[in-house]
Amino acid sequence: MPGFTPNFTFPYSLPADPADVPTAMKDLAESIDFNLGQLENLLKPRTMAQFRGTVPNTLSGTAIAGSLTWQLTDFNTVGSEFVPNGAQTAVQPIVDASTNAITVNHDGLWWIFGTAQAQSQVAAANIDELGVEILHNGGATPANSRSGTHNTVNAVDPTIVVDASCVIPLLAGDTVGLRGLVRRASGAATATFLSRSITLLRMTTS
Repeated sequence: MPGFTPNFTFPYSLPADPADVPTAMKDLAESIDFNLGQLENLLKPRTMAQFRGTVPNTLSGTAIAGSLTWQLTDFNTVGSEFVPNGAQTAVQPIVDASTNAITVNHDGLWWIFGTAQAQSQVAAANIDELGVEILHNGGATPANSRSGTHNTVNAVDPTIVVDASCVIPLLAGDTVGLRGLVRRASGAATATFLSRSITLLRMTTS
């Protein structure tokens, strides 16, 4: 019965083992080859995408939520496990400036992170909270992730940043998006979301 190294379980012969150099060398070589293959998979490109929105999205004075749109692609790459079947992107490319739903091309467990810059409001606007939430297939119920800030009045900094993230299982064809949120104490002040981004990373490798 051979011994095994503690980190990578490489086999090695013990003094009491029968002398069989070819078999021992073969077992060691196969173990090294397997471990190197596992390490190589960790270094391969991951299936991921990131988009940015640059066109201001304004929620009217009667709206409490509105989907944010995407205009620019930072990257949209596919992991090496999908290259042989011809799928070259992580998600379907955005098609126009009003795109607000991003369609994934592959099943798996996905990490989604969205962030948005919003205008700080003067006290007279009566806006109590600004936030964002992550949408899955157009809905946020049950809640995937949402966050907000009550500090929406800041004379020194004209903008604030809100973000949300989650890890959710997605099927090919599912959509994700980011929605802006506003809560008003009274009145009908508009709320404008400025620069924003959404990042999608497929956590599973097969």
